[in-house]
Amino acid sequence: MILLSKRRHVSFRNLLLLTLAAMALVGCASYNPPAPLTSAGCTTSWVDVGQRLDQAGIRDAQGTEIPGYPYLRVNRTLMDFDLDTLTPEQKREWLEHALDNGERALRARLKRLDSHHGFDPAWLMHCARQQVDALVSDSDQWQSLAAWAHQPDAYLDWRRVVGAYPLVRPILAYQVRQLQEEQAELFGTPVDGPEARLFAPALPASDPAEAEAILGREGAWGPLGLPSLTPQETARLLARHAPYLMMASGERYDQPGTPFWKNGEWRIEPPARAYTLLSQVRWQDQWLPQLVYVFWFDKRPKPHPLDLYGGRLDGLIWRVTLDHDGEVVLYESVHPCGCYLQWYPNPDRLQLNPDAVGDEIMTVLPLEPPSGDADEARPTIHLESGTHYVSDVRFGSAPEPGKAATSYGMVHYDRLRALPDGTGKHRSLFLPNGLVPGTARLERFLLWNTGVLSPGGMRQWGHHATAFIGKRHFDDPDLLNRYFNPAP
Repeated sequence: MILLSKRRHVSFRNLLLLTLAAMALVGCASYNPPAPLTSAGCTTSWVDVGQRLDQAGIRDAQGTEIPGYPYLRVNRTLMDFDLDTLTPEQKREWLEHALDNGERALRARLKRLDSHHGFDPAWLMHCARQQVDALVSDSDQWQSLAAWAHQPDAYLDWRRVVGAYPLVRPILAYQVRQLQEEQAELFGTPVDGPEARLFAPALPASDPAEAEAILGREGAWGPLGLPSLTPQETARLLARHAPYLMMASGERYDQPGTPFWKNGEWRIEPPARAYTLLSQVRWQDQWLPQLVYVFWFDKRPKPHPLDLYGGRLDGLIWRVTLDHDGEVVLYESVHPCGCYLQWYPNPDRLQLNPDAVGDEIMTVLPLEPPSGDADEARPTIHLESGTHYVSDVRFGSAPEPGKAATSYGMVHYDRLRALPDGTGKHRSLFLPNGLVPGTARLERFLLWNTGVLSPGGMRQWGHHATAFIGKRHFDDPDLLNRYFNPAP
């Protein structure tokens, strides 16, 4: 499969347009009307819905809306392509992905409007799909769209300038390396004892041959090389690789759950759930699917009032990268703040490239291969009490035979973008800037000059800056090619 390279240069005209686009997007503070659609009725409908949502202050930070094209949203994957070199078939697939992002954002935002808003998302998306046909065939419109499409990074560069980041970088590196060493020492310590609690996926694992069949079927990969899976196929892959969680205690803050809006704040209560989505990453000349599981905890308790890291809500993101045969290439874990990223590569497939890492901080940990039939093994993630640090990852179809388990369900991550608030209305777990309200940590005062917005605070997909040294995003589609080589 041909790898489509990223853009290598930006013309002055495009740079100016991108700068204007960024200014328009800052804070999403003002409404940008759409470019004319294929009919006056469609244009009017999109103008009306945009104005209504803007007046209500209902926004969503997952993906970036293209100015003038409110039905299209880009992410880091889509912006990894060179838009000037796409064929008509590739343009159409690119637009379909952007359209899907836009539709999911629209439906979540409309759900948060009052129930009598009168807008029909099906009609609005019908109009948008007609416009996609025009964008594919009209080179001028495509060039205009390509000039405006932009995905900003999750770092505030002005903070690094004002905060003398180059001078404090060695101190930050020392502190982060200390934390990395502590986590490496902790890893390999399984959770044990009568206090431990096991959480298991409610759905049984699918047939191991099914993953290979799903990813190997005709049509599973589109013209861009991106996975093109049905919701049912994605659900089966997610069920196949869903992990067990072994929690160190039965305390409420160690129980994965569901966000509920209560007394003006978010609380995590039963039932236990994993919020799931599908992402993509490049490896050599192929795109690989990534299965993402997000677990939420009620808090990280503070041992004392001046603790830097404790506060409301905590969580774990677990990601599984598969190759085209359905074999696991890489496991990763990170907290929803973008903190404590750990990599667990398949040693038969990947080898860390130390030259690429440089002075960046990378926590790459070994995993013992599954014993017995590898096809029947799924990981058990062991988590420390309170901190929810990953203390071990082990494999097996039954972590502890005879140990009672609490089942957790799996729902789409988009559910978090419009949750019932107990009054008959809906609200997003996330603010317009992508942060979860009420989850700020004291560490933000010490790490503000890293450029990360509210370090330690929980955040929405696409906003996980995972490095204080250098820049790195959890949803960067070039992470594998950037940091790993094929295993010898």
